[in-house]
Amino acid sequence: MSPTPKAPKRPDKAPLPKPNVDLSPSGDGDVTPEQVRALFCNPLFTGIAHFPKVVDDETWVRAAMQAIREHGAEQWLVNMLYVLREFLDTSAPTSNGE
Repeated sequence: MSPTPKAPKRPDKAPLPKPNVDLSPSGDGDVTPEQVRALFCNPLFTGIAHFPKVVDDETWVRAAMQAIREHGAEQWLVNMLYVLREFLDTSAPTSNGE
């Protein structure tokens, strides 16, 4: 029986960044950049599962790519995990103990 492989370590050993998106509804109609980031890192808005399609695939992919260029892939992936967990009402322990 082979040993269980260890999880790969990050080369810089720095903790993952915190999510920089805002999922709160805008009460006054003004949308913040953090709320826009939340929209375009959430693939559920493309009509996945029982969620309504509020943005077409091409727009979502192009906006996601722009966000990745602006904020980096690591930040974007952290944000995507955060919004998916919030929308799907799941919680999973993170590797940094949060």
